[in-house]
Amino acid sequence: MFLQKPAQVWLGPTVSADGDDPEMITTIVTFVTTRIVAVFITTVVVVAAVPSLIVLIHGNTITITTGPVASAARQQNDEERARLIVQVRTAGNDVVVLLNSEEASCDSQIAQLVSVSKISPAQTTAAIEKGKGEFHSATAQFAREVEADENEFEHLAVISTETQQVFLVRFLQVRVKALGEDGTTGVLITVCQTILIEIRTIVITVVTTPGGGDGDDD
Repeated sequence: MFLQKPAQVWLGPTVSADGDDPEMITTIVTFVTTRIVAVFITTVVVVAAVPSLIVLIHGNTITITTGPVASAARQQNDEERARLIVQVRTAGNDVVVLLNSEEASCDSQIAQLVSVSKISPAQTTAAIEKGKGEFHSATAQFAREVEADENEFEHLAVISTETQQVFLVRFLQVRVKALGEDGTTGVLITVCQTILIEIRTIVITVVTTPGGGDGDDD
């Protein structure tokens, strides 16, 4: 009887005395590293493309679901936009306050002409109210211009500090044109003085009647 020689099994490369196989370890590390890098790159690309999405990796499956929180960049942009809008509206309102103050001042000067009037109370009141109405119309024109600029800025698709400066300059131009500055006379100042002269002329003019008398009852 012949003894059958056991089949030889190849167990791979020769293992070092401490049990480590350098080639096999290198192969495994390279494979694992490659897989990790591949997954990392996939995740970064997806997140960068859609910042508001959450990436969930289950084995070989990548599930994308909508995230409940907006991106930090978008939130920061919204806060900056709101801040610039508030600043522009505040600057515009400050100009409107100055316009209203000038209107109140002119109205007060017009009302004082009652004391020098030589015509009937009804005629005096009519002249006073007419003058106040004319000045209010002049003031309202500048106020509407400021309000229109405020609304335009608020509804711009893109708002920046550079854009804000443009609108702040507009408000300054309206204020200087209406009220004057550094020796220049504003339009409203001139309008008020003109109205005062017109009303004064009306209320102190003595109208001579055909009978030889005047319009006053002395």
